[in-house]
Amino acid sequence: MIAYVYVEGESDRLALEALWRGWRDRLRAEGKGIKVLPLDDKTRFLKKIGAHAAARLLTNASDLVVGLPDLYPNEPYSHTQYAHPRLSDLIAIQEREVRRALENDGAGGDPGTYMNRFFATALKHDLEMLLLAAERYLAQYLKCSVNLGNWRRPVEDQNHARPPKRVVEEIFRSRSPTKSAYRDTVHASAVLGRVPNIGEIFYTPAGQLTCPEFKRMVDWLGGALGLTAY
Repeated sequence: MIAYVYVEGESDRLALEALWRGWRDRLRAEGKGIKVLPLDDKTRFLKKIGAHAAARLLTNASDLVVGLPDLYPNEPYSHTQYAHPRLSDLIAIQEREVRRALENDGAGGDPGTYMNRFFATALKHDLEMLLLAAERYLAQYLKCSVNLGNWRRPVEDQNHARPPKRVVEEIFRSRSPTKSAYRDTVHASAVLGRVPNIGEIFYTPAGQLTCPEFKRMVDWLGGALGLTAY
């Protein structure tokens, strides 16, 4: 059994593989796995997710597929068939594209039997919300105090005017020992690779959820794979 997690780009792949390293090792020992696959960018993701997901679902009756693009930015798509002002719209678009591809590829019967193995969601608003959820490890990486600044909690509620990536960029400019710019393909995986237990980043010290939508996806995957992430 393999879970194919489709993301927008290479930085997402590297970061999730770093965060899930221990989980993937435990799954591998049971003959299961998670593969994170980038589709180049958001536009290509929206155009390709249907065909890619349908092919995986049709090929193996036990495999799973997750759609995990960024919610931000959404304005460039506002006058297209991919308009998604809210997370629910982006989920609906993915489900529509996958269902359409299943029907066109001759799935036969009810596409719903295949759709049960497809989970559509998004990184809300972008991957960097995970770095803010892992504030302790981000601070360790930057060799500074844990109090890195202000953002909404849950961090997934950060908005389009100041998405998590912009917050992380600000933190790197002001707190990095070398004042180096944030590079998503380098720093995201370096920070998330420090997290020993995924469950740690899902709650603040006060017990508040940090990223409920991402946790919902991880919990769905853990249940479907028969091995939880934390």
